Amino acid sequence: MTVRSAWQRVRLTRAGDEIVSQIRAALFEGRLRPGDQIGSEAALAEQFGVSRISVRDALRTLEASGIVEIRVGSKGGVRIAHGDPNRFADALAVQLRLVGVTPVEAMDTEMGIEWVAAQLAATNATPDDLAEMDRLLDDARNLVGSPFAFAECSGAFHTAVAAASHNRVIMATMSAIREVLDEAHRQHTTTRRAERVIQVHQNILDAIKTGDSREAGRLMQEHIGLAREQAADQPEIRTARIAKGD
Repeated sequence: MTVRSAWQRVRLTRAGDEIVSQIRAALFEGRLRPGDQIGSEAALAEQFGVSRISVRDALRTLEASGIVEIRVGSKGGVRIAHGDPNRFADALAVQLRLVGVTPVEAMDTEMGIEWVAAQLAATNATPDDLAEMDRLLDDARNLVGSPFAFAECSGAFHTAVAAASHNRVIMATMSAIREVLDEAHRQHTTTRRAERVIQVHQNILDAIKTGDSREAGRLMQEHIGLAREQAADQPEIRTARIAKGD
C-alpha cells in the first residue's frame, strides 16, 4: 500500500535534515509501517517542495540508517524497510568501539542484560533452546585446554541464553556487547578459569531447565559480576579503550 502523508514544505537550507526528520517521525508515530511505499524520488521532491538532489541526499541518510529500502526498475521506488536486529547489533558494536568503551563498562551493561535474559530463558526456553545450550556445554568441556576456542564457545553459550529469552531487544544488544568483549575474554581465559566457567554455566542451565527464573538470574548476575571484578583488577583491562587514539 502507498501512504500519502501530509508532508510539510521544508526550508531549503535544511531540506535533507527536515525530510529525514519528518519521515522518522511518521514511522515512530505509526503513520508509516514496514513495507509501505513512500513514493518515487520525483514525487517526494514535489511533495516536499525541494529539488531531487535534496531528496536524494535525505534518502541516502535514511537508507544508511536502515529506515528505507530503495529499489530501481519498473516496480522500484522507496519503501519503509523491514527491521533487521542484526543490523542494529552490528552498528551498535561499531559505535561502542568508536567511542572507546572499556571492557568494564561493557560488563556493567552485560550484567543487567544477562540477568534478565537468564530469567526470561527460564520461562521461555524451548526444547531446541535447551538442546543448543547442552551442546555448547559439551563442546566447552572438550575445549578447556584451548583458551581461544573455549572463550568463543563460552560466549556462544551466553548468546544461546539470550536467544532462549526470545526477546529481540536483548538478543541484539547482547550480540553487540559480546562482540566488544570477545578479545578481552580470549586474552584472559585460563584452564582453571575455564573449568570454573563450565560449572557455573551448568548451574545456570539447570536453573533454566527447572524454570527457576529467580535462581537463573541470580547465578548469571553473580557470574558476570565476578568477571567484572576480575577485569577491574587488571590495569590493562580497566584502563584500556576499545578504540585506540582517544
